[in-house]
Amino acid sequence: MQGHPAFDLDWNLVRTFVAVAQSGSLSSGARTLGISHPTAARHVQQLEESLGLALFSRTGQGLVLNEAGEALHTTAAVMHKNALALQAVSDSFRAAPVTRVRLSVAEILAELLPDVLLKEMGAIAAEQVTVDMLVTNDAINLLARDADIALRHVQPDQQELICKRVGSLEMGVYARRDYAARYGPLTPDNLDEHRYIDGISRDYMTRGAARRGLHIRPDNVVFRSDSVACQRAAVRAGWGIGAFPSWMAGQEDDWQSVFASDEVIDLDVWLVARPEVRDSQQLFALFSRLGESLTERFTDRGSDFY
Repeated sequence: MQGHPAFDLDWNLVRTFVAVAQSGSLSSGARTLGISHPTAARHVQQLEESLGLALFSRTGQGLVLNEAGEALHTTAAVMHKNALALQAVSDSFRAAPVTRVRLSVAEILAELLPDVLLKEMGAIAAEQVTVDMLVTNDAINLLARDADIALRHVQPDQQELICKRVGSLEMGVYARRDYAARYGPLTPDNLDEHRYIDGISRDYMTRGAARRGLHIRPDNVVFRSDSVACQRAAVRAGWGIGAFPSWMAGQEDDWQSVFASDEVIDLDVWLVARPEVRDSQQLFALFSRLGESLTERFTDRGSDFY
């Protein structure tokens, strides 16, 4: 069946055929479809050529279906009816109300979303939508519908996903002021004289330093946790140096940057959605609005989140 000639038929030609057959003229059929008279004539001619059959008799009163045209019109009319039904089902799903949206966010970005979502609260409340926010450092499988929308600091490699880069997150290395006063600024020459806080399964600080030619010895990492909140508490307690977004460090009165270089470290931030989000007008509108709000937030130099 895969190679059957019927699968090569252009639906646009069939649709024009039905409109012309039901209206009795090329001009009326063209007006029904919102296309030009020459286009309608070309469609009918192409359909007849592809089928190897004449479908109309040309008379002074217009086009009249011949015997082959009558037989084919019966089937084509059913196709037309089913096509409209298919569109109606599609439209119903796109317009179906969504009562819950699942947002996945990496912990390092988690504090951004509640504030940004406030801008959307009017629409969310009016639509009676509940927001479930899943904070996880694991890459949630959106294709498996584990979440609808995700905010990530790594560009996804699954091409099916809807992706939008919304900005970049400025990162820095920080310690408590008394630690900085005791050990001094962090330089390539004194790496081994400092103590570090990093993740267990995601040692972003150690790997990030290595990419810049700065090699932190494992025994200098004195505190490990995959929880950003726990790492933050370790810096507060004075364990050593940790890597955090600049806006987060700015909330700490007793912290200071210990990186001697003026180099700015940025993490790209991506808003991602499963492909079926396009099928829901409500979800896709929320994705689009979130993208705009996040882009505005990240590109506003006066913002705490830049």
